[in-house]
Amino acid sequence: MSSSLPRHSLATRTIHGSLALAVMIQLGSSLVMRHAYGDRPGNIFFPIHEYAGMIAFALALVFWLTVIARRIGTAPGALVPWFSAARRRALIADVQSYLQAARRFSLPAHDEGGAFPSAIHGLGLLLISYMALSGTVYYIMSLFGLGRAPVVHLLMELHGLFGNVVWAYLIAHAALALLHHVTRNLPLNVMWSLKS
Repeated sequence: MSSSLPRHSLATRTIHGSLALAVMIQLGSSLVMRHAYGDRPGNIFFPIHEYAGMIAFALALVFWLTVIARRIGTAPGALVPWFSAARRRALIADVQSYLQAARRFSLPAHDEGGAFPSAIHGLGLLLISYMALSGTVYYIMSLFGLGRAPVVHLLMELHGLFGNVVWAYLIAHAALALLHHVTRNLPLNVMWSLKS
């Protein structure tokens, strides 16, 4: 049974929630947006997508600064464990514990400093950071008439491709949060608490 106290600082939870909301607006608007092209008019959802993307970029930047500056919470190196042999070993061991638990149709006890959840959160933050950065670069380059430059075109091709990965990440992330809730491993009211 989980403690009723929040496991992350209020700043971390607020930024995480704000970034999640911006990403959901991005994904929702991407389904119905239409960019003006030649004679074809755009629609209101494209500017919504652009502005929410720039907000997401600012939030991702603040999130990274918070992760780097905070004294309590997941260490930055745990979010990107690929550069440390010890962290990679811890990640492999943690993945194995998750696989063993999955064979028993259960979850390991929630570990705030667990290597696997930390690495997954890090991958998500890197993915969202790329999406927000590439969209912001496209917006700025378009202001200068360079939206069709080859490097910008490549950034946006990857932006579209990774958009599908963001959908998968969001669905899996939300599903795991619900799974933690129903197994009483980490209730949603603790994850989304506004307690400081």
